[in-house]
Amino acid sequence: MPNLRSIAAWVFLAAAASATQACAALVCEAPVFDFGARPDSDGGVSHTFEIRNAGAGEVLVEAVRSSCDCLTASLSRHALRPNERTVIDAHFTFGGRSGTQSRAVHVGYRDAGVASAPLRVLTVAFSGFILTPILRVPDVLDLGVVLPGGVATGEVALLSGRAGPFTVCAVGFGGGRGHAGFAAGRADTNHLIRLSIPVPARSGAFSGSALAATDCDAAPQVALPYRGRAAPLIEARPAAVPARAGVPLDARIVLESAHGVAFRALEATATDARIQAVVQEADGSVRITSTADGAALADALIRVRTDHPVCHVIEIPVRVAPGRRPRVQGAAP
Repeated sequence: MPNLRSIAAWVFLAAAASATQACAALVCEAPVFDFGARPDSDGGVSHTFEIRNAGAGEVLVEAVRSSCDCLTASLSRHALRPNERTVIDAHFTFGGRSGTQSRAVHVGYRDAGVASAPLRVLTVAFSGFILTPILRVPDVLDLGVVLPGGVATGEVALLSGRAGPFTVCAVGFGGGRGHAGFAAGRADTNHLIRLSIPVPARSGAFSGSALAATDCDAAPQVALPYRGRAAPLIEARPAAVPARAGVPLDARIVLESAHGVAFRALEATATDARIQAVVQEADGSVRITSTADGAALADALIRVRTDHPVCHVIEIPVRVAPGRRPRVQGAAP
């Protein structure tokens, strides 16, 4: 999967830039293609979107982005004079997905010949339903934000699609880590599986897949993909106070709760007396300063006391980045 967050940011910024425009120059009279309910055996579906320059000046298409790597799109022409038309050829690959689907293609464009013209966006989309012998709901289990080293739980429903009643015989995990609760040996059109997934000890995004074995000839194995993010109760951004050799320390740390728990920073202190740490009343950030050489402050800790109901103190280390060597005049870079 591409970085969906970066795609969303790109679309948001482009849309914000176009907010002052009266209307978009590029238009599509049928921007949503509903492919209906199709069996997964089709493998995918293609569609051609026709777009037109409805503006008074020439338009230049600068980028075409899709919301998922399962959706590819190409544009036959990138420069359109007023009232000219072109097409977007798009293909959505099913790739083991099931259930309700929604995918988008974003076309970023500007007024041609105007360097300061804002980026605007036209969006076209696929929607429909992929029918498999056995459907899973949700298609990918989102475990949300959980604590590192803990256990995350969630539920996946397996529903009869093109198959009749079936039995879930077993559920396995990669590496043998994980647990699943389900009604074994019962033939039904609806099975609820509760997954318990060990969370990595390190912070960050994680993903994986369990595998359900069934007695359905058309789908003897059904993957149960999951994803989540491990995060401490309070995160410091940046995670360490940046310092440099030969430069006095001056940094700002912002504390956040990825778990959505409201809290305030109350007081900040440092294990090195040469460092001053002060909580800023305006935004709750922590300002860290020192007149000492940054290299001399390595491995000092900034301790921040909070009113968080569980995490009362967070420690943030001072890390010294490698200093830049002074450049000698005439020397090769």
